[in-house]
Amino acid sequence: MRNAQLTFSDLMPWLFKKVEMGMEFDQEMIECLNGTCPPEDAEAANCTIYRAVQNNPPDDRDFLSYVREGKVSAAKAKCDDWGLSVWCDMDAVEHARDVIPHFQERYIAAGEMGDGHGVLKASPSRKQARHFTFWNYANVKLSGAFEVVMPPVEEA
Repeated sequence: MRNAQLTFSDLMPWLFKKVEMGMEFDQEMIECLNGTCPPEDAEAANCTIYRAVQNNPPDDRDFLSYVREGKVSAAKAKCDDWGLSVWCDMDAVEHARDVIPHFQERYIAAGEMGDGHGVLKASPSRKQARHFTFWNYANVKLSGAFEVVMPPVEEA
């Protein structure tokens, strides 16, 4: 049996349905990755998610993907670089702060997500077993959905 590969045109009906519902992802991301990002097994983010942010209150700059931020290490061909680094529970946040000192310098913001915000997939790493990637819909302004729940460590 041959491995079937989906083409962009195969995905068009699914994409149009999402657009009609106001649930459209970043068009450049879709084109760069031929409709394979976010991954098919990413699920609606019906939970509270936590994100390390620089600002209190969080603003739009706190919710840019590595690609949109223009990070030198970001790769447009890497799906995770189009998403946001998040956690789904405070224990995972505290663990991240313990193993990656950079997160100690950031505020931690929480936002209650639902079907209309985006999708989520576990993306564990060697240091962070409970890390997730979140891909928000293009029309969603996340800054208004989040509030700071934890100050940087030096402010605690």
